[in-house]
Amino acid sequence: MKAIFESKSERIAHALIVFLMVLCCGVVILPFLNIIAVSLSGRQAVISGKVTVWPVDFSMEAYAKVVENDYFFRAYGNTLFVVIVGTAITMVLTIMAAFIVSRRDLPGQSAITVLITLTMWFSGGMIPTFLIVRQVGLYDNLFALILPSAISAYNVIVMRSFFRTIPDSLEESAMLDGANDFVVLFRIIVPLSLPSIATIMLWVIVGHWNAYTPALLYLSTRSKFTLQLVLRDIVFTNTIAQYMESADTVEVVSDSLIYANIVLTMLPILAVYPFLQKYFVKGVMIGAIKS
Repeated sequence: MKAIFESKSERIAHALIVFLMVLCCGVVILPFLNIIAVSLSGRQAVISGKVTVWPVDFSMEAYAKVVENDYFFRAYGNTLFVVIVGTAITMVLTIMAAFIVSRRDLPGQSAITVLITLTMWFSGGMIPTFLIVRQVGLYDNLFALILPSAISAYNVIVMRSFFRTIPDSLEESAMLDGANDFVVLFRIIVPLSLPSIATIMLWVIVGHWNAYTPALLYLSTRSKFTLQLVLRDIVFTNTIAQYMESADTVEVVSDSLIYANIVLTMLPILAVYPFLQKYFVKGVMIGAIKS
């Protein structure tokens, strides 16, 4: 019924919005489909440029070569370690910090919030941070990718805002029953804050998975490289030549292997995102609007 009473200008506006959304989706999806298609296509099809968004002369040769590469899967394991351990540390610290600053009866609560907020605009910089990491013995250690960025002021503020939307009566009732602060936090606040926690967890996971600059700065041993450094080597420094069987197949196999590595690198994030996406909009909106 609503569509019947829409004016001509509204229908044009809606049609324009739909067109723009389809266009944006196409811009995002088509390159992704092309990467998958090239990684699954035969050599001659890639050489002749026949591959667009659908595999031609289907072949798993590129993926077979990736599976045989211990260097790639070692980097995969390093990245998973950084993501799992880093996300766990970050979430624990963020939840506890947000719980503290969300207490309205906390002495100096406003000053603490201001100090936390200031760190969003002012930092030591790349070189001082590098010197500190090296001085404390974290250089060439995977924890150098975890500890310096273990907590974010923005994430703390978003989660604090969400915590403040939970009625104080729930906490007061728990306190009357003998609950302490840890029980209130982990038995009441955290279960009610899953949208906010899932949203921030998604940000942290994607951030750790895509982190390139910290790995480039703090890691020097190839056995400790993460996926982003491996992709750097494959795309820019031609270390992918170790896969080549003969000189006349360098270009074709290189393209296929690059795309196969990219696809395998994206898979974990593509697998995790659907499970957290349902919390994303709710977590961001409530955390942003309420305070």
